[in-house]
Amino acid sequence: MRPLARNLLLLSTTALAASALGAIVPAAAQDKKPVTVLTIGYPDEDTTDAVTGNTTPGINNLEAAFEAANPTIDLIITNIPWGEGASGYAPKTEAMIQANEACIYEMPGAAGFARRGKLANLDKLIAADANFENVWGAQIETFKIWGPTEKALYYIPNNTGERVIHWDAVLFDHYGVEPLSKNPTLDEVATKAKALTGTDPVTGLQTYGYYYQGKYAVWQFLTLAHAMGANWGEVDAEGKMHINWDTPEYLKALEWFVDMAKYAPSGALGADGMPQGFLSDENVVAIIPEGEQGYFIQPLLANPELQKRFRSSFNFRGADGVGGVATISPMAIAESCEDKETAWTALKWLAGSAEAQKYYFDSNGRLPTSSNGAAALPQIASFPDGDVVLTQPQYAEAPYPWASDAPRWAMQTALEAALAGTLSPADALKQAQAETDAWLAEQAAKS
Repeated sequence: MRPLARNLLLLSTTALAASALGAIVPAAAQDKKPVTVLTIGYPDEDTTDAVTGNTTPGINNLEAAFEAANPTIDLIITNIPWGEGASGYAPKTEAMIQANEACIYEMPGAAGFARRGKLANLDKLIAADANFENVWGAQIETFKIWGPTEKALYYIPNNTGERVIHWDAVLFDHYGVEPLSKNPTLDEVATKAKALTGTDPVTGLQTYGYYYQGKYAVWQFLTLAHAMGANWGEVDAEGKMHINWDTPEYLKALEWFVDMAKYAPSGALGADGMPQGFLSDENVVAIIPEGEQGYFIQPLLANPELQKRFRSSFNFRGADGVGGVATISPMAIAESCEDKETAWTALKWLAGSAEAQKYYFDSNGRLPTSSNGAAALPQIASFPDGDVVLTQPQYAEAPYPWASDAPRWAMQTALEAALAGTLSPADALKQAQAETDAWLAEQAAKS
């Protein structure tokens, strides 16, 4: 073949290949189904801690992990800050919902949007999904809320905080008290707290068997009250909230709480954090309910020796098998989403996969909500009580719809008065009920 003819053939072949590649690449890109997602409060870019050298991954890492696991879906994330007031996440979420700008929403206000018919009924998607695997346990039943006409699952939690019961194994050993069980009862805690209050037989220091954060006492009280059979009330089919504080069950719980406060250090009533000496050799409090992940996870990871001393048990549970405040991040699908099937595939991954659960922890310190927690965070699974830490969120109560409203503060104020001894437990509950009733009446007048 002559050089010219050979060169022409090569050029022609190259052109054809380029033409074919050009045709294939756009087609492949077009074959990927887009899913738009709104997330809240994650880092926009990777950042490096100047002290530890640790990297906090940006939201693009979640997107990349998803697309690696789901190559036929193009995940498009809009990440917004929490913000406040007019610049906060709530008005931005509202605007996006109204403009149909996303299919999946990380949505703290999911209950309100569900009531208005803005969210897809996930029960229907589950029923149509022959391959559905429930990795969230009781949460998909516990977290059902009212939509426009029916109570159903409208969101799945994608990450969470938690509350566990801490106990100091060294203090238990010093007093010769049997270790706290994995699922302690109120009677067990009361008995052991009393036995662990006094002069430590080994160190000679004054120790205390019990603890509570006075400024956040409402959460501990509601948990132990739930374990005693108390029920705060409900949101009915019409969207009306009913709250009942002044009941025999709550009275019994508050009397128990006031009695247990005798075994706590004197500063507990004014406390908004853990006791002095927590996670150190100076600790003198044996049982600490309502331990939040922000207080203990990172210190125990940094110093594995502490894991042997500072142990964790499940929170108190009621007859329904759940217990402890839920501090979840709900993730929902918009009713306006045109491709709910693809969005459902994405939601399951974002709320349940080990890769996603790992990202939420690495970026924001949030814990898993699914049974893939051990695979996501083997460093926590290796704790002596790793199974407790990683699965407690699956046993949390349903979120309280008034958690940021007046009923919470009415109860908190009443609790502080009862714990301080300025109101009897019975009068404290009557005060909380009266303030809550006034607020409920105001809400009814606005509707």
